[in-house]
Amino acid sequence: MANVRSQPWRDEHLGEEETSAGASDADSDLEELEGDIARFDESVRQFLATHNGGTEPIAVPSAQPSTRGAPRGRGARGPRKAAKPRGDITARLAKVNQAFLAGDYATALTLASEVIRINAETHQAWTSLASIFAEIGEITKSLSAMVYAAHLRPKDVPGWLRCASFALDNIEEDVEGNLHTARLCYSAALRADSSNLDARIGKATVCHRQGHLGAAIMDYKVVLKHRPHDLDLVRKLAEACLDNKHIESSVPAAIASYRRYFDLEIGSVLTQADEPPWHDIGIYVELFASVGRYDEAISELKSLARWAVGRSSESYWDQWQGDDREWDEGNDRRLGVPEFTSSPGNHMLYGVSLPRDLRARLAIYRLGIGQDSEAFKHLNWLDPTEHHTRDFVGEFPFLAFDVASELYRHAHFSLAAKFLEVLREVSGEPDATVLLELGRCYLATGGNAAAEECFLTAIEVDEESIDARIELANMYEKAKEDEEALILAAEAMALQEAHDQPLTGTRQSELASHRRRSQGGAGSRVRRHKVGGLSGRATKRPVIPRRYRPKRLANPDKRRQEEQAHAIRLSRQYSAVCELKNQIRSGRDDLVDSWMRSSRELIDDFRSLKKFYSWDKYLNFLSSSKSPQPLTRYQPSSELSQMYERLTRTLAPQPDLSTKDTLPNFENNGHQGISFDEWLNLFLDYAVGLAAAHRREESYSVCEAAKDSTVFQSPNHNFAIYVAWSVCAIYTSDEEKCISIARHLMKDGAISDSHRMFALLSTLCQSPISWYTSGPAQKFILRQIKAIDSAHLGGTGAQNGNESVNVADPVDVNLDVCLLMLYGHILFTSTSYTFALGYFLRARALDPENLMVNLSLGLAYVHYGLKRQSANRQYLILQGQAFIDQYVDAQRRRANGQHQAEVFYNIGRLFHLLGIASVAMDYYEQASRAAALHSDRSSAEDIRSISRINQVISLLSVGNNKLALGLLKKEILI
Repeated sequence: MANVRSQPWRDEHLGEEETSAGASDADSDLEELEGDIARFDESVRQFLATHNGGTEPIAVPSAQPSTRGAPRGRGARGPRKAAKPRGDITARLAKVNQAFLAGDYATALTLASEVIRINAETHQAWTSLASIFAEIGEITKSLSAMVYAAHLRPKDVPGWLRCASFALDNIEEDVEGNLHTARLCYSAALRADSSNLDARIGKATVCHRQGHLGAAIMDYKVVLKHRPHDLDLVRKLAEACLDNKHIESSVPAAIASYRRYFDLEIGSVLTQADEPPWHDIGIYVELFASVGRYDEAISELKSLARWAVGRSSESYWDQWQGDDREWDEGNDRRLGVPEFTSSPGNHMLYGVSLPRDLRARLAIYRLGIGQDSEAFKHLNWLDPTEHHTRDFVGEFPFLAFDVASELYRHAHFSLAAKFLEVLREVSGEPDATVLLELGRCYLATGGNAAAEECFLTAIEVDEESIDARIELANMYEKAKEDEEALILAAEAMALQEAHDQPLTGTRQSELASHRRRSQGGAGSRVRRHKVGGLSGRATKRPVIPRRYRPKRLANPDKRRQEEQAHAIRLSRQYSAVCELKNQIRSGRDDLVDSWMRSSRELIDDFRSLKKFYSWDKYLNFLSSSKSPQPLTRYQPSSELSQMYERLTRTLAPQPDLSTKDTLPNFENNGHQGISFDEWLNLFLDYAVGLAAAHRREESYSVCEAAKDSTVFQSPNHNFAIYVAWSVCAIYTSDEEKCISIARHLMKDGAISDSHRMFALLSTLCQSPISWYTSGPAQKFILRQIKAIDSAHLGGTGAQNGNESVNVADPVDVNLDVCLLMLYGHILFTSTSYTFALGYFLRARALDPENLMVNLSLGLAYVHYGLKRQSANRQYLILQGQAFIDQYVDAQRRRANGQHQAEVFYNIGRLFHLLGIASVAMDYYEQASRAAALHSDRSSAEDIRSISRINQVISLLSVGNNKLALGLLKKEILI
């Protein structure tokens, strides 16, 4: 038994001896692989030891399985650890690292992808792939690889944080997508470790940027419970609360955070080197003011300001909340406080020590609670005529605007106007909100001309200003300028509908001012260098086109001068447009954009003039809903809609005036020194330019504006408009519009050219034939044919018993052959050959020698004969060939080489259709030779090229590839 048990030991040692003996012959690659595996195992152990926070090495579990049924130990619970990668995967990962370090990213990418193909759960392969993509500039792919690698280790919080940081660092690639990815990564990190504050701060910041303010506020509050002294987080929470839609319920959290922060600061020692937190005091008190708690805002402001200047021990001032005598310049009112002791040394700790921005806030709050006299004591420090006030307005423009708005709300119009004038002068560019408020101040003080100028400038600055239009409309209605008042009301309603926002007049401006005041407190550090931009509107194409608006309440001489200057400017701009057009015709394509911009300004100016349009067309043009009365169905009880209806009843717009009644009212049959024909050419050129730039709707809008104008109603103008409209439809491949325009031309002028125009537009439009062969088009043309037939049959029909016999002479029948051929070809294209033959035969009865009629008849018979349902195929084909022969005979009599090439090609195409390739090849050859005699003509060259192509196709169809290739190389140039 002992001998038996010792046998495995002997065999083992025997194997070791044999291995040692053959070690010199071992493969060097195998040794290198084993060494790499050992090093990699060691690096894994070190990583796991570091990850678990321990310094002792982690014991490698024994490979020997545990005894079945043995009791379980108290090991760490959770998911099993990932298995060690196989040797081939480890070797490939080592090669990936070597290639990456050597800069061979293509090889590294291939090897990493191979590892992922073998085992997609290899974490190191995904991290390597992310690094490779980052190095080659594929940021999106790199982020995706990092996220997948993080999913393989869901408890690795640093991995998730790295993914989120990478997404935010490269946010310019895809703002919305990267923010979403970063938020998911921060959420995953919090699922792994809910106490990780960095992850929660990151998530809160991302939610804030995404506009999910409720989630951001919740995360900020959680972090501030652990970091109440973090001022940056307190500011972010305050900003989120002020931006939140539910400000009343969110602001108390920001107030509590700031109060906790200030309690910590007050408890600490404030050294001389520390800067007092004036900015944060302003934010803190604005939180109270944002919810209307002005009394608390005043109390907190004075208390914190007292602490900031070093007088926190003077708590007796808290009993004097009815006024702000503590911060007066002099001691007159302070001496009335028994506890106050005046001394030369403490004079600088009172009035002059309060910053001007906080003094302005005190003035606003005192005005808010109705204590105007106390507010003016603070405003005396901010005299608009003083230079230091201009510096204050330049540093705090939002606060200065809020002071002016509060003064206006409490009927202090003159002083409010002075502050707004200073703000207007200090601002680098005009601001619509400032101009609107300034205009209201002038209007309240009786300065109608100055108010009109402010409102007009506000509209010029902000083309979508609704309030400015309403104020102007009210002014013009009172001044009996009803026409302009109605136009402004229609514009305001169109803008309101486009923005889909409720209109509340002055209250809306007050809320906007209130919101800006709140933001001005929380974000003044960021915005203090932005003097303008109070409106906050994005730059985009306006709903209402820009137009010239004369000052109707200004001095007559000044108004006349402005109109003359406007006319001169238009004339110069038109000359520039003509010059640009000539240069474009000479080959300067780079000037197209400049020409388009200049043309658009002229056209918008023309379209904005009511005198060129009827009331319904003009109001329809202003309304984005294309309704004569926009928005009245949405807000029937609003003041704006009531004013609109009142002005509409007052003006009583008449229906469209005729051209005869309109044109004599204009001097020299033109506008601003430019004739109406030139204006129409400008309209149509601009419309075609828009269509060439694939801006279909805009080009159609310009054509419709020209059609609706009362000065472009003559037949010649109407025809030119529709022809240009058809060109726009061709450029934009709008077959429906092409057919619609062709039908309009046929309806207005039922002549052969209009019928040919229908066919031409259908041919030029690069789109399927669905609209050409559609039911409406067929019915429209058929109704015209029936109308002509009924007219002739009604006058020439003779009754013979119960039958009606047509005894009309074909010479007397005034039926257009083009109309019959057009309808026949529509049926032919729809494969209704039987019905098409009937109309082709009617056309032949009227014009037997017409080449196109005979050719169409021949092709219709042949196609009908090739149909599966044809009853007598041979007869139909022979009938078709007979008509083709008549076509050939008539064409030969012309004795024109170019037409001969066309005849040969058509015959060859016929035999090609019949499957007789040998005969077709002969005719194709004759067509090519005949066309070669007239190679100077493009049509002959086209026939020659098409004939050669058909020859090649015929050779390929019979399997003669060698001859087809030779012909292709010899005859066809590509």
